[in-house]
Formats: sequence, C-alpha cells, structure tokens
Amino acid sequence: MAGRIPQYFIDQLLNRIDIVDLIDGYVPLKKAGANYKACCPFHGEKSPSFTVSPTKQFYHCFGCGVNGTAISFLMEYDHMEFREAIEKLASGAGMEIPEESQGFTPKQTVSEGIDLYQLMNQVNEFYQKQLRQHPEKQEAVDYLQKRGLSGETAKRFGMGFAPEGWDNLMSTLGVSASAQKALLDTGMLTQNEKKRTYDRFRHRIMFPIHDHRGRVVGFGGRVLEQAEPQPGNPKYLNSPETPIFHKGSELYGLFGARGGIKVADGVLVVEGYMDVVALAEAGIDNAVATLGTATTPMHLQRLFRHTPNITFSFDGDRAGRAAAWKALETSLPSLQDGFQVSFLFLPDGEDPDTMVKKVGKDGFEELIKKATPLPDFLIDSLTKQADINRLDGRAKLSNLAKPLLEKFPNGVLKKLVLERLSALTQVSPHDLLGIEPPVSQEPFTGNSSYGNSSYGNSGYGNSSFGTNNKGYGGGKGYDGNNFRKFNRAPQQSAREPYITPVRRAISLLLQYPKLHPEFEVLEAIPDEQVRGIGMLHELRRMCKENPTINTAALLERYRGQPFLDTLAKLANHHHHNLETLEEEEAINQIQGTASKIIAEFNSSQPERIFKELEDLQKRATLTKLSPDEEARKEVLASYIRASYK
Repeated sequence: MAGRIPQYFIDQLLNRIDIVDLIDGYVPLKKAGANYKACCPFHGEKSPSFTVSPTKQFYHCFGCGVNGTAISFLMEYDHMEFREAIEKLASGAGMEIPEESQGFTPKQTVSEGIDLYQLMNQVNEFYQKQLRQHPEKQEAVDYLQKRGLSGETAKRFGMGFAPEGWDNLMSTLGVSASAQKALLDTGMLTQNEKKRTYDRFRHRIMFPIHDHRGRVVGFGGRVLEQAEPQPGNPKYLNSPETPIFHKGSELYGLFGARGGIKVADGVLVVEGYMDVVALAEAGIDNAVATLGTATTPMHLQRLFRHTPNITFSFDGDRAGRAAAWKALETSLPSLQDGFQVSFLFLPDGEDPDTMVKKVGKDGFEELIKKATPLPDFLIDSLTKQADINRLDGRAKLSNLAKPLLEKFPNGVLKKLVLERLSALTQVSPHDLLGIEPPVSQEPFTGNSSYGNSSYGNSGYGNSSFGTNNKGYGGGKGYDGNNFRKFNRAPQQSAREPYITPVRRAISLLLQYPKLHPEFEVLEAIPDEQVRGIGMLHELRRMCKENPTINTAALLERYRGQPFLDTLAKLANHHHHNLETLEEEEAINQIQGTASKIIAEFNSSQPERIFKELEDLQKRATLTKLSPDEEARKEVLASYIRASYK
C-alpha cells in the first residue's frame, strides 16, 4: 500500500515553490505580459504557445492542451510518479514530508545501517570489474562477441561477469555480518537449508536492472557453460523479490530507453534481456523487457507515462499467442482513447535477437509498423472460436466478448469495438453488454457532499461533475497509487467560448481564490437546485478554510477525479480574452456573474429563498436560533438584498 501525503503539506509545498523557477530550469521562459512563455516541451512547435502563470502557479499549452501544476510538470516531463515529484519539490524547498501511516509501512531501503541502493551500485561495479579484469573473463567476452555484441553496447548496458565460485561477491563486499545481512536482503547472497551463505549468481553474464529512477535494484544472469537449462541452475536467473526490487513493477532497459521511446513515439516490449541488448546493437533503442513475469498493470502504467503506443513482441506459436492474449486482457482496462497497443508475432523459432540479425534494423522496424492492433487481435481471436454463420455461434461469440468488453474503459474505442462485434453477431451493442441504453448526463449536476472538516478522502464525493467517485481527501491525505495526470485537452480557439454563469463563477474562484468572500452570497442557493453550484460552494469553503491557497493547490485536491481536466480548463479560461484581470475588474466580474446566477434561480424558484428567510425570522421570535441558523439567516438576507441590486 502506498503511503499518504497529508493535503495540508501539499498546500504548503505549492505555496512555497515557484512554478516559474521550476520550469525555467528545464525550459527557458520569457516574460510575456503577466505570464511567461516558451515553446512547449511536450510537442514540437516553432511559435511559443506554452504559458506559465506565476499568480495561478499553473501552466497551459494552447497548442497541445497539456496543463497542470508544478507536480504535474515533473510527472509529465521527468516521468516521475506522484510521490517522487513531491519528494523532489520538497527537497528543493527544504521541507520534510510528514507521514500518515494508516497501515502503511514505508519501504525499507536500509539494512543494518547500509543503504541498499548504494550497496547494489557497489555490486554492479564489482561485476563490471570482473568482466574487465578477472582471469577467466575471456569466456564471458567470447560469449558476448558470439552473440554479436560490441564492447560499446556491453558498456552502455553495464553488463558484467559473475565468476565461477561460491563466495566471490561475499568475500569482497560481505566481509562483515551486517554487510552479509544487507547482501541477503538484496538477494545477491542466498542460503541453503543448512544456513550456509553463498553467492546467488555464479558463472553468469550479469545484466543490471535499473528502476525508473536509474538506480540498480536487481540483476539478471545468463549462465555460460550450458546450452539447455539444468535442474537448480536455470539458463536465466533473476534477483528475487526484495525491499527495493519488485518484478511486477520494473522493466529491463526502460530507464535507458527513455530517449529512444520518445524519438520512436512508441515502445517495444520483448521477453528477454538479450532481445533488448541485441535490438540496441542494431540501432533499435526503444525496447524493454519484462523480468520473467507476465505484463502487469503497473508495467503498463509505467510505459504509458512515456508513450501512448505499446507494441508487444511474441513468438507466433501457441505459447506465444497465449502470452499475447494474457497481455491483451491486462491491457484492456488501460486503453483510454488515444492509447494504442499492438502485437508483433514472429515466425516460429525466431525471437527479436535472431530476427533483427536476419532482416536488419529497417526490416525489423517495418515489422513493428505492421504489428496487429489490439482490437483486430481481439476480434480475430474470438471469431476463430465461434461460427458466426450459426445462430448459436453468434450467441457464443457474444458470450465470449462480454467479459472483455466490460474491461474496456468508456470511450470511443470501446464504442467502435462494440459496433464491430455488434455487426458480426447481429446483436445490439446494449444487448451485447447486457445493459439498458444509458441516460445522457450533463457534466454538472449540482450535488455536493462537502461537509468533512478535514477534507477527508470521503469528504469530496461530488456529483456536481457527473461522477459518484469519492473525492480528493486532504485530511486523510493523497493515495499515491490512485493518481491521474492532468489530461491533454483539445486546442482552444482564440475566441472566448461561452460558458454558463456557474462555470464562469467557478473559473473566477479558481483563478482568484483570495476573492472567495465575494461568492458568499450564493451560499443561499442549495447545492441540488442549480447545476454545478455545489462545486462552487465546495471550492469557496476550501478557500475560506485555507486563506493562502492558490490555484495549483485547489486543483491538486482533485487529482485522480474524472472532472479534473474540466477544472483545469476553467482555471485557464481567459475572461474577455484577457490573461489576467486587475482585482477591481475581477470583483466586478464576480459580482456580475453572481447577479446572473441569482436572477436565473429567482426566475425558476422565485419564492424559495424568501420563504426560507421568513420561516427563520418567525422561529427567531419564538426561540433563540442556533449559530448555524443565524449564519444562514444572514446569508439569505444578503442574497435577497443582492436580488434587488
């Protein structure tokens, strides 16, 4: 379980740092009016359309639509996870992250006073030194040359050599009991049933495994002396699960392939270390490999951080297609519109290593281009299992397809696959899914579940954006596993689009949170009576309880929510096509917008507010009102006064 970072700390952090200074360290910014501009670092352009607002602490590109906070920038640009971005910002600001455990046990990266990451770096240096200097190094060098690898490629991947013998590593780095314990914890030493301790890797070519931050966290070893696996001594051996290494979340070669993935605008997932290295030797630098496990959702999350295009390479035999089908099933929930997954099936007996030697770089890249798209692989595989010329065959196809269709996230791709299967089965899309036709919903419904004084994780279940998801909780902190990046939005036109008065009010509040008292008059309108008013009330109360909160901190409270992108667009909306408003003009805009909301509500329910105020006034003549009732009475009176302005 990931730990939670308290919301108050995120607010303080975003108030402490300056997004202009942060981004300027990556992309040179130039002053342009109230904001700063640059050519967008997320897409190629000649004229700058990437703007950074020092007042909002927010960036936005009018070319590709990417936007977000300082946290988002590090997650997008440096491909960091949420917690890593927080850690980097906090370190730069001289702040220490407080922990709220709630059952969370921090990852142990120190054993017996020894830093495990530093230790693994020393282990890596040891194996590399053996490849250069050990008396028996020639056997390893000959093997690498036989596989067609140059010394430059071996150096690039940090390859090494574990000599024959039981204690080469232990006698060098495990001279003390504490060092041996740390080496055991990293999986570099192992013990038999008699508790005898010895080197795990012996007589092998060593492949260091780096995590997404470039730290050595494990190793893979290819045995030298045998052609076939032997009992107890497999051809390929991986590090075991350790406090710093988890096979289900790491990919071999990903850290080094980041540049190649960006250039190719895609990543190739293969099954072995040698495939990755051989492809790199041939000039294909965007390959990664799983670590002896099937593809996991965490693998996909990491890869989709770098590119929207993933191609899996498998053998074309039955085992390869079975592995591909498993990867397909794992991929389905991640296939948001814009993401693409394809499958490259190689001829029997071939793997990427042998194939690239036969066809060369250009030929292999052509194979990647012709890889089978996931939707085609899915439909072709299903239709091979059912005879659609028979009624019962079409029923069988429908039955096979339903559980897979349910895994797709809602979107255009799901609709297109549904339509294709509907045409094949001659069954309507809704019947294929076994559901009633959906009732269309507006993005805002006006309901709000605000009411948790700590902004707890259950305190912002806000249906005013058409969702029943629980909201972003500050009191209980942010769950780093449940993150969603700010989306890339469609390009915004130069002409100011029309937005409703409530949305305009939300936009103004997001941009000028310190003016939240100007919105108090609208508290008289109940959450459920005007679409979106609940979200406005929720934001205003956040501002009231956190007087120094800025635009970025407000948006960060909704990270992980499906309506975050809507809020981000409103935070960047140009009122009257102006980047910023002077405070007096902003107040005029707020008051004018509030007047429109009041007028619209009064026209639909003219007596509601008056009757509620009259009832409270009558109660006041009979008994003393509670503090909440007194406050409500004042809000209602202010609303009525505003109605006559």
